[in-house]
Amino acid sequence: MTTENGPQVGVTLYSFTNEWLTRQFELDTLMAEVARRGMGPNIEIIGFQSFREFPDVSDNFAAQFKDLVAQTGLNPVSCAINSDRFLKPGQQPIDDAALVEYHKRQLRSAKKMGFSLVRYQFALPVHLLPEIAPYAEEIGIRMGVEVHAPMWAGHPAVQAYGEMYEKLDTPVLGWIPDFGGTASRIPESMLNAARKAGADESLLDKLKEVWLEDGMSHEKAGRLREWALENGHAPAHIQAASLAFFILSNHDPKSWEALVDRTIHIHGKFYGVDDNGVEEAIDYETILPLFRDGGFDGTLVSEWEGHAYDTRDAFNQVERHQKMCRRIFAA
Repeated sequence: MTTENGPQVGVTLYSFTNEWLTRQFELDTLMAEVARRGMGPNIEIIGFQSFREFPDVSDNFAAQFKDLVAQTGLNPVSCAINSDRFLKPGQQPIDDAALVEYHKRQLRSAKKMGFSLVRYQFALPVHLLPEIAPYAEEIGIRMGVEVHAPMWAGHPAVQAYGEMYEKLDTPVLGWIPDFGGTASRIPESMLNAARKAGADESLLDKLKEVWLEDGMSHEKAGRLREWALENGHAPAHIQAASLAFFILSNHDPKSWEALVDRTIHIHGKFYGVDDNGVEEAIDYETILPLFRDGGFDGTLVSEWEGHAYDTRDAFNQVERHQKMCRRIFAA
């Protein structure tokens, strides 16, 4: 906890994806390690990544999870749920009614396991919120939509959701900002990963130039690809460089101020924190005071996404990130 009544700092288990995929940990041992290192007590867990029975968790499974929570002393704040229409390869997308029920199933399981909120996604069409929000109210769980790159506070989809939030006027609906949408630069660790994959420096120079241009991320990725092919760069190298367009974008970090009032949880997205306590790509010194001074008293979970291209120790990175966030919040 950062202050008695202010923002709290926790972690999402998604940060340890590499350690999870390489079978260094199971859920019980990972939670125990997080607790041992003092990275909680507040945690976020991705339902489909960590829970075998998701989205329909049995009473027995929920009881076992609650026992694990009690043993570790952790607090399961957020359960990340999915909004996919394409549930199985080769099948047709589910219709609106099935998508609504799909969300209700996940909400029930999250509530049963003791989570206080869920993270959901913009893949849920805004017109379906009036069918789901009353159910969330009924069972007593909050829903936060993740504003993830390439989205940011000013994105048209975010504006449409905001209008619906105002119309429904319910405390169970809110925002979950993900700071990857307001990066100030491409992290050097990401550029180094592209170099390691064989990308030429001229391609990376062009990437940094196009990344800063106006336009939607997919459009900029298309412009880079067209230029790169014309200049003889290999498709594999273009792909390695283009990752930057899809997991971070360069919108105004101060734009989060517009969402503070309805923010119920935060993804503290980061790619690397250096020895001086500075994040590689995101201006935390500008962003965190907006939420602290705006009255946010929920949890910021450290979310290291460097695992998408990097094999550095996630625990070390999270420890650095949490130290940085606590320092800024306390200033």
